[in-house]
Amino acid sequence: MLWLKSLHIIFLVSWFAGLFYLPRLFVYHAMATDAIGIERFKVMERKLYYGIMAPSAVLTIVSGMWLWLGYGFYRWINEIPALPVLVAIVLLVVFKPF
Repeated sequence: MLWLKSLHIIFLVSWFAGLFYLPRLFVYHAMATDAIGIERFKVMERKLYYGIMAPSAVLTIVSGMWLWLGYGFYRWINEIPALPVLVAIVLLVVFKPF
């Protein structure tokens, strides 16, 4: 299970790196004045979002669920306080994507 935790952390770091860098690209895009610069930033934003952020987000969620399910359902008494947090995460992912 340690390899899965490692992959989960790698995917999480990749996703958050994209979350931090994408707004900066939006600022550069808004400040660009020439058509070539605007197109360049469109390509960079698209590659970052669809090439790095979306797969990392999906793999983070999948590996997190795999880790959660891997420990079994026998710990429900300890996990009941965490259920509102899990529901909040699911709602944020569904209703406010990336």
